[in-house]
Amino acid sequence: QHNVIYIDFSQMPDICESYQDYIKSIRKKMYGDLYAAFPEVDKDGYDSLNDLLLATSSSFIFILDEWDSIFYRDFMTSGDKSEYLRFLKNLLKDQPYVELAYMTGVLPIAKYSSGSELNMFYEYTMASEERFSEYFGFTEEEANMLFARYQALTSTPHITLTGLQMWYNGYHTKSGKRVYNPRSI
Repeated sequence: QHNVIYIDFSQMPDICESYQDYIKSIRKKMYGDLYAAFPEVDKDGYDSLNDLLLATSSSFIFILDEWDSIFYRDFMTSGDKSEYLRFLKNLLKDQPYVELAYMTGVLPIAKYSSGSELNMFYEYTMASEERFSEYFGFTEEEANMLFARYQALTSTPHITLTGLQMWYNGYHTKSGKRVYNPRSI
């Protein structure tokens, strides 16, 4: 029912020694996916991703996973970080093709986005927003139930429940309830 663009920003190209290598890889994948999904779009006429997205005459839901993971790379300079925020702003802010944008990450967007760069987001955190905490992971009871299923399917379990707790090191909701990352479980 919806066109979805999913980008896991923690995925690095095999050769990535600079921000330019990183963003070039993301752009290349997006161009390829868009040309495959919209073959009627002229492949030679776009010098910007925005123009290509507009040319599809479609709207998109953007799911941007770990948007901030690039900030932890040794090669990132403060100028690169600013350029990356401009990339996100140009891609998402006030664009008619954006139906919805959902971003995950550890860092709050507001911390790195000064002024109005990315001020169109509502930020939710599982640690301080009790009303949303049930949506950001598995409770300890759910994790125990899933672990029991895992044990039933595996003759030689590689992970113990204690190991799982140590490996994940859990988060706690505002109310103190332990939650686990769904990907870790």
